[in-house]
Amino acid sequence: MIDVSEVITDPDFAQTYVVYRQSGEWVRGDWEASAEKQIRVTGVITVADAKTLEQLPEGDRVTGLMCFYATQELFQTREEGTSDQIEWRGERYRVKQVFPYGDYGYWKAVAQRMEGD
Repeated sequence: MIDVSEVITDPDFAQTYVVYRQSGEWVRGDWEASAEKQIRVTGVITVADAKTLEQLPEGDRVTGLMCFYATQELFQTREEGTSDQIEWRGERYRVKQVFPYGDYGYWKAVAQRMEGD
């Protein structure tokens, strides 16, 4: 297998971002957070979908999807916790899907911007 982790952290391509990971437990279907950990990550960031329009009863909301690549595991909602949140350029994104390419030295997360325009 080819390990591409050097490309993911190469300063010519990579940027720094912060992953917020909550720990806690599910109680009767509700998430009760006990702590939030900040993890500083260096990886490649690309556009997945520049603008997605959500049409909601209260109005239209423009959101964006970004791809975050990391050499450490990123998580979407699972038994042990809720989806990671990523802060980049002053905006928070919630991980929607993770592609586990750990055999190749990296993880890819597709995340949606949490605040609308």
